[in-house]
This record gives sequence, structure tokens and C-alpha cells, in this order.
Amino acid sequence: MEVFLLNSGLGDRIRVLNDKEVNLDGEYILYWMISNRRFNYNASLEYAANLAKRYEKPLLVVEEISTSHRFANDRITSFVIQGMVENISLFKQHNIRFIPWVETPLSGPMGLIKTLCKRSVLVVTDEFPTYYPLIAINAASKSLDRKIIAVDSNGVFPMSWADSAYTTAHSFRRFIHANFSRCRDTWPQKIPTDKNHDYWIDDEHFSSIIEDCSVKIPPFEWLWRCSEGGSTGKIALSSIDIDHDVEPVRHIRGGRNMAAKKLSVFLKDRLERYHIDRNNFEKPSVTGLSPWLHFGHISSVEIVEHILDSHEWDPEQITMSRKGAREGWWGLSAGVESFLDQIITWRELGFNNAYHNSNHDKFESIPEWAKITLSEHSDDERMFYTFEQIENAETHDEVWNAAQQELLQTGIIHNYLRMLWGKRILEWAETPKQAADWMIELNDKYALDGRDPNSYTGIFWVLGRHDRA
Repeated sequence: MEVFLLNSGLGDRIRVLNDKEVNLDGEYILYWMISNRRFNYNASLEYAANLAKRYEKPLLVVEEISTSHRFANDRITSFVIQGMVENISLFKQHNIRFIPWVETPLSGPMGLIKTLCKRSVLVVTDEFPTYYPLIAINAASKSLDRKIIAVDSNGVFPMSWADSAYTTAHSFRRFIHANFSRCRDTWPQKIPTDKNHDYWIDDEHFSSIIEDCSVKIPPFEWLWRCSEGGSTGKIALSSIDIDHDVEPVRHIRGGRNMAAKKLSVFLKDRLERYHIDRNNFEKPSVTGLSPWLHFGHISSVEIVEHILDSHEWDPEQITMSRKGAREGWWGLSAGVESFLDQIITWRELGFNNAYHNSNHDKFESIPEWAKITLSEHSDDERMFYTFEQIENAETHDEVWNAAQQELLQTGIIHNYLRMLWGKRILEWAETPKQAADWMIELNDKYALDGRDPNSYTGIFWVLGRHDRA
């Protein structure tokens, strides 16, 4: 029974991962949340809720935090748990059973999803084109005994719309401008559920599901302690086998609440001067939302929709002669147009590349002309540093050291300094490939917005990707 598209604009965001059966006798729709870690503007959740209504079933949501990937550490884990703690309350408010799942020595076998899917109709999960989520859904598509469907809620445009990877921002921007008017039909709703449908699993039924899994769900008190940071969080996180040397950032919290506050400040005080002050250290006009966007605590659709609606934007304002240009196409102020170009063109260019190129995070993926140019300069006289010296910000360049210290301490590098940061590593490494490996290692280990198509775009832009020969 093929009902996967339903009556929804989400069709182009949906990908069926396997040919396993749909269990019409299943007890619930299972949504395995691994990258869109939010309630609002979540296409995966909206699609799962639509299926629950279609099959007249309740909905079970499992938010998983894997601690077995290479860069699992206290910083990343605490940030995600902070969002998870908010989700526990939010999903309960909307009458949806929510299981917070964090790998711990006490949490039982890691066959949780495999076990839960046995009693499900089918499984819905998140489409994310890189790192752990990509590996996880590919493995699940083979090992799960149920139909599994991935939903793309990464950005303003469905990743499937582009037939191939775009090599320059200009060419991708032309694609954006040519197709923007119809992409709004694919956007997820703010509220993904139908208030007239009962998604709840009653206590007795839910208890039997948990007992059948033979697992121990992390208690709320432990999750709360992890989310608190400081000595309390450090003690709680010590029970997990992860890197405890990369500490949480005290002044930053994961979750929608802080993301919404930062967005409000940006829209009120920064948006209109974005084109002027985005590279201004003393009076910054950036959103600072990249960690929350990366972990799916907020959607770029929400941000773009809010901006367009608040400016009462109409497609009639488009200046068609400016198609492909960085400014002038939208018919809006310079600050707004500059920001829209950043959050749509540049952000989604990274997702486009990751979606179409399996080696998007490898040195081999850069253009041939860039490889030739880098090779021609391989014997240039320059200073070399070891990886340890670079990691510990022990170079002669005080500005670069400050950028690296910012990464080590806050998990973020100011946008303007990212290029300097990367160019210097390219200069100090013995080979361009070594430089790429070092940048990825440092970014994925320390950055809250690392392990992301957008951060790989920044790293490989240093080496020639999306540039012109």
C-alpha cells in the first residue's frame, strides 16, 4: 500500500530507503529523530504525524544521541542534551510520547530502534547528507525489518531538486532564483500535528513497549544534570565513554529557547545592518545561530519565513534582471538581501554538495585546477608547525592564535576569521591534503557547528571549492 506522499507538499523531501514491508498491524508510527531535533518546522515530524493520522495510529518519537562516533565529547553531548530536555516537555505538551535516548553503559543494548520498529507500522527518520546521521540511516535501511523513510528538513529547498552538485555560488544562486517561487509549497508547517488526531500512547501500552525493549531509558534527573554544565554536568557525563577533555561552553545552551532569543536579537538589532557589520568584531551583525541550525534546534525555514512575512514580501517585488546576483533580486533592503543570500545560497550550497558528492569531506573532492595550483606552490618557502602546535594555538601569529583559542573555548569561530584560520593552516601544513585533514580534525572536534555540510564548505573553500579558476 503506497501512501507515502499523502496530500502534502512534502513529497520532494521524502526518500524511501528500502523495500521492506509496511506493517499494517503495527501499533504506532515510529519517528527516529537524529538531526531535526525540534518540534516546530520539522518536515520529518510533520510527515510522521500525517502517517499516524492516515493509519489511525499513535506516534512514538525517539530522539537519539549517539556517543560512539569519532568526535563524541562533553561539549557536543551536553549541547544536544540541553535541547533534548526542552523536547521532553514540548512533546508532552503536544500529547506525543517521546523517548530521550543517550548511549550510556547502563542504558542496555543498542538495539533500541531495531526493537521498537518491530511493533511499528513503519519508521520515519531525518535525511542529513553527512557524518553520523548519514551513516546511521544507511545502516538502518539494511538492518531494520520495516519500511524506513527519510525526510529532508534541512533547508529552504529540498535537496532533491538539484540534479547535481553546483560548482559555484553564482550558478547555484541562479538555480535558487529560478525556483524560489515554488519552493515555499514544500516548507513544513510551524505546528506539524493535527489537534483533532490522538497521537498519545497510553501508560499501560507505553510501559509494555519499554519492557519489550529491555532497555533502561536515561532518567530525567541524569539528563538534567548533564544539561547543567559545570561540575554537575561533568560528573553526570563521566558515565559515558566520550572525550571529556573538550568541555561544554558555559554561556551557550542548546535547544530552541536560546535559539529563539538569539533570532529575536538578530531580527531587531542586526538584520538591517548585516551587509555592513557582518565582519565587524566590535559591532557584530551575525545571527550566531550556526550551532542551533546544525543540531536542528531551529529551522532555516522559520528564519526565512519570518523575515519575508515581517517585510510583507511578495514575488511581484522580484527584479528578474538581477537573477543570479547577490543583491537586487529580492526587492528588499541591502541588509535583508545580504542575509538571505547567506542563509539560502551559501548554506544550502554546502548541503547540495554533500548530497551529491559522497567524498565532499575529502581533499580529493576539490577541483583539478585547485589541485594543480596548490601543487605548483608546494615548494614555496614558508614556516611549518606541528598539528599539536596548531591545535594549542602556539604559533607566531597572535590574531590566528586568538581565532583558535575562540574555537577551543567557545566552539565557534567568527565568520570573518574562518578564512584566515584556514589559509594559515594551509600555509603551515606540509601538504594541502594534510591541511585539509587538520582543519577537519580541529573543526569537527571543537566546533559546535562542525560535522556539517556548511563547515565543510568553509574548509574546502580555502582549498578552491566553489571558487573560479
